[in-house]
Amino acid sequence: MNSQNITQETAWDERNNVEIRRLGSASEIDHQASEPYEFVVPGASGGPLDIVGLYAPRVSKTLIVTFHGSLQRSKYQLPRFEWRKSLASIDAAQLFIADSSLNLSDGIPLAWYVGNEAQDLTSDVALLIKEIAAAAGYERILLTGSSGGGFASLAVSRQISGSLAVCFSPQTRVGDYERSAVGTFTRVCFPEFDGYDSIEESNRPRLDLRHLYTTTRDRNFVWYVQNTRDTSHFEKHYTPFAEARGVDPAVGGRDASGCIEFVPQELQAGHEPPSRGRFRGHVMDAHKAFFGEELVVLDDQGTEK
Repeated sequence: MNSQNITQETAWDERNNVEIRRLGSASEIDHQASEPYEFVVPGASGGPLDIVGLYAPRVSKTLIVTFHGSLQRSKYQLPRFEWRKSLASIDAAQLFIADSSLNLSDGIPLAWYVGNEAQDLTSDVALLIKEIAAAAGYERILLTGSSGGGFASLAVSRQISGSLAVCFSPQTRVGDYERSAVGTFTRVCFPEFDGYDSIEESNRPRLDLRHLYTTTRDRNFVWYVQNTRDTSHFEKHYTPFAEARGVDPAVGGRDASGCIEFVPQELQAGHEPPSRGRFRGHVMDAHKAFFGEELVVLDDQGTEK
């Protein structure tokens, strides 16, 4: 762990009630901080998008990393750190990553942490997480999110050996999502291209996770929760992913590799995030199933329940 923090610049985030530390590199991240803090650090690729995270270090073998989904820009300000309250009671280090791709325009609600033609933000985020885990001694990395955040958890996890993605009704191919959102993403993040199809042709592993998980070897784990009453995502995103892994979408279960667990559940109609309790419960169940250890839940006084 770092013995001291050599932050270059600090400020205060009133919305999230944390200090903001602008850092020169990942080596300056403080893993012994007594309070959560926000950091801004350049991506390792040197691309134009910084990585913005809220980090709550803890003496733990587990690091939980979360990604947010689509944002109503009139309601939410950047950076967005989703699921912070939902995970507050879990005794593990936690890292909340905001999608810096959304800084490219005030009108883009969702960019899947893809970045743009100049920068593969997904890979930069994956490398940062690996650097944090190595420096702080975290042995288990669990990445999670819903919808677009679920897509990010699947994409980033594929680049981190031994990690676990816990995703909730994610998109599994950007091009199969709502046409208006895909159109905005195309115009804002990849203006050099004539349209989405040409972007995917040049960047398919970044945009089509079914292709990614078919053409690369299994070195990570997945706990894939799908609301069966979210008809669009069940049919367009979950079913082709499950079938590609040889699993009956309606039944679910573990695929032949033993690396991916499909968990179909009948919940509310439509595409909505899970409740706080359901989200936390699946994170805990998946951690136990793939890492073989129970996550500890703390009470309001910070002691184990």
